Amino acid sequence: MASIFFLILGYEKPSSKKRILCSLDYLRSLGHRIDVMPVPRSLYGRIALLPFLRRADLVVLQKKLFNAWQLRLLQRANRNLIYDLDDAVMFHEMERGEPIRGKYFQRFVRTVEACRGVITGNSYLAEYAHAIGKHCRGEERKTLILPTPVDTISLTPGRREENRERVTIGWLGTKGNLTHLRMIEKPLSHILRDKANTVFKVISDAQPVGLACPFLFKSWSQTRENDDLQSFDIGLMPLDDNLWTRGKGGYKLLQYMAVGAASIASPVGINREIIHHGENGFLAESERQWVEILMELVRDPQLRGHVGKAARETVERTYSLDEFNRRLGDFLESLL
Repeated sequence: MASIFFLILGYEKPSSKKRILCSLDYLRSLGHRIDVMPVPRSLYGRIALLPFLRRADLVVLQKKLFNAWQLRLLQRANRNLIYDLDDAVMFHEMERGEPIRGKYFQRFVRTVEACRGVITGNSYLAEYAHAIGKHCRGEERKTLILPTPVDTISLTPGRREENRERVTIGWLGTKGNLTHLRMIEKPLSHILRDKANTVFKVISDAQPVGLACPFLFKSWSQTRENDDLQSFDIGLMPLDDNLWTRGKGGYKLLQYMAVGAASIASPVGINREIIHHGENGFLAESERQWVEILMELVRDPQLRGHVGKAARETVERTYSLDEFNRRLGDFLESLL
């Protein structure tokens, strides 16, 4: 039996819940002792954590980038560190709309250098980890590309009537990502103007402000999320193309696909890997492409059904929680 300690962002943080907490029972079923704790906020709390880390066989650092001296303390407590990330944390300034000064990139480099293994949410992030070179003790650093999974047991396709009149185009996400809807305002306006039977539903923790197309807003709720997703006939994931967005994990897109919605996404980052254009979804770059694909899907319920079925099969085969757990367990055990 091995002891594995997970140092996470927080119990309510989406990345912690979807990439760590949902896998603890599976790892325990393999016979390992699993401990988990959020990163303490205070300096005293972080120092008090060190004796616990010393007793573990592996320590998984989830996404947090520590400053240089705190990272040295972690290394002294345990040399068997693993780093897990599902966002381009090295370009965190871009998420905040700040100029890139290199602060987070330097922390990222130091963190990866200190770790024996890195788990990334997509190949874009893995390339940065590979570029940093060997582990600090001269051994090869192991890297695993492991996209954030979908629980295909709890998230299932809703019942869709092919002959129903209303078509629901949907977007689900946090308020920080509402800005991406700006790039498809005109295509949505065109579709909603010409197709009276079509509605655009936005589900978020904040209402869009100044969005120049009609929409129905519904406040996000954890308990209603699955039902809301099942109401989508078409799911949208527009993204601006930059250093930050290329590191996104595509979880929103996978949610749409898991409920059998026909999805359209910008060809950015992992979206290019998840979507096989015209088979399990569509990739759209220009406004014209967005309009043409939306129009085709709104007009053709059989096409939506065919693409949605293929999308669900893709998630079950490659991006399910069961597959994620199996690969995570194998990777961690290879480092024990």
